[in-house]
Amino acid sequence: MQNGNRRNNRINFATLVVVLHENEQERVLGIIHLFLCRIIMTWWEKKKKSFRGLGYYRHSAEGRQENSIEIQRDAVHAWAERNNVAIVDEYIDAGKSGTSVDGRDGFLAFIERVKQRDVDYVICNDATRWGRFQNISESAAYENECSKYGAEVKYVVHGDLPRTDEYGDSFQDIQKALEQKMAGKFSADLSKKVLAGAKKVSWQGNRAGGPAPYGTVRLEVNERREPVGIMKPKQHKSYPNNRVKLTPDEEGNAPVIRNIFDLFVSTGHVEKQIAAFLNERDIPAPRGGKWRAEGIRHVLQNEQYAGSVVYNKTSSKLGTKEIKRNPPKDWIVVPGSFEPVVEWAVFEKARDKFILRNKRMSREEILEKIRSVFKEFGMLSHSLLSALPEMPTKREITLEFGSLPEAFQSLYPDVTEKTQKDVQNMIKAEANDVLDCEDFLVINKMFSVKIVPVLPFPRGYGHQWYFRIDQSPNVDITLGVPLRDCQGSQILGYFPFLRVLTDEPLICIADSSSFKIGLFGHLDLRFIFDLIHWTNPNSKETKK
Repeated sequence: MQNGNRRNNRINFATLVVVLHENEQERVLGIIHLFLCRIIMTWWEKKKKSFRGLGYYRHSAEGRQENSIEIQRDAVHAWAERNNVAIVDEYIDAGKSGTSVDGRDGFLAFIERVKQRDVDYVICNDATRWGRFQNISESAAYENECSKYGAEVKYVVHGDLPRTDEYGDSFQDIQKALEQKMAGKFSADLSKKVLAGAKKVSWQGNRAGGPAPYGTVRLEVNERREPVGIMKPKQHKSYPNNRVKLTPDEEGNAPVIRNIFDLFVSTGHVEKQIAAFLNERDIPAPRGGKWRAEGIRHVLQNEQYAGSVVYNKTSSKLGTKEIKRNPPKDWIVVPGSFEPVVEWAVFEKARDKFILRNKRMSREEILEKIRSVFKEFGMLSHSLLSALPEMPTKREITLEFGSLPEAFQSLYPDVTEKTQKDVQNMIKAEANDVLDCEDFLVINKMFSVKIVPVLPFPRGYGHQWYFRIDQSPNVDITLGVPLRDCQGSQILGYFPFLRVLTDEPLICIADSSSFKIGLFGHLDLRFIFDLIHWTNPNSKETKK
């Protein structure tokens, strides 16, 4: 019934139009025409406004351009309104450098966003907000990434859409490339100017920038170098022509710095001991947590604590995070620039101790130090040596001897040489054909043996024997000969290590290592004599 009523209504409306007076009929048709035109125009306007865009805003100086983002946003929204583009999302990088995308979370986020393929434009105020890339190809690569997913990058300063002239596209591409190149050059030039200014400020005895070292605070001074006040962390100068100097943080950690130097210079503590001293008293390290030897060493070698300006020790390439250490000739060091935390004489004493320590000891000096420690304590270890002043480092011992136990063997060369000759003579007495090479024997032209006598190395309440396995192709068997004591009073046994079956270059056997003793150990040289007879049946018979 309802459908029938609708048809009747349409018929009645058509009949009504026909029977109307001719003038009235034209009037109704005109109204209908106007109504249809409005529907079409509304549809067209909606179609024109169907473009979707993302807004991107950036500034680099955090805290000093607080209105920059709003200014960029207003410009982008005005451009979008004029060009019938709906801003569907916005991305911001406040206080971020434009030389690279590192740390620019907003930039990386909208690059991922365009991959959804539902936006037509990415809109920035100008090329400098897009970035100040040092390589123009990098800037173009990110634009191409957006274009690949259907989003064109637009800059507000380039004007509105559409471009009507025939050469508009080409001209704007050239203009965009030039602007991107100039944006990158601006950052490079600015970086050089900032570096030159910082060097000039440093040579004048002022601090060029950055947080104050542990135990000091920043002091703002006016043009007459009169104190203005202590600056808080991240606080800027109150006047551009003022300068910044360091001064001891007497109410904070300056006494800790003096204590570190006193323990090192006057008391003779090493870095590890100083760190333990501070940790026992619950004094936190500069970044919190526990003190370490490396942190103590950094304090003791920091000339700023003696009142010197130190600048340009490191540098980095613009747009990268790579830190490069500059050679000392490029450093800027200005002694006596501000009130020191420790006196210069104290700092020099600490420096002289490091110079003396870092001077590489000779082989004889290392052995003499090790001999004195062993004589006093009856034991040896790297931890014991590091806890004593003016001792060889682990690196020095390793480079010179291979290991601390091997250095210990060198304290008694007469004992090891005598034992080596005694064992060689026993083997020569059993074999007919023995070739005596530099440090090994070739027997029956079939196999070679290197004899390695080893003294017991003290470790805690026991002893250990460390055997260095000769892995050269000339030696088939390394014959380890453990001795009872440092006087070589008795050979405890023999350990033959076959090169082809031994992977480790240094094997440790303790007096408690029953498994290794049972695996490798022999009480006499019978196994060598059997090998001699097997390789040459005409050799001398073993005495019964």
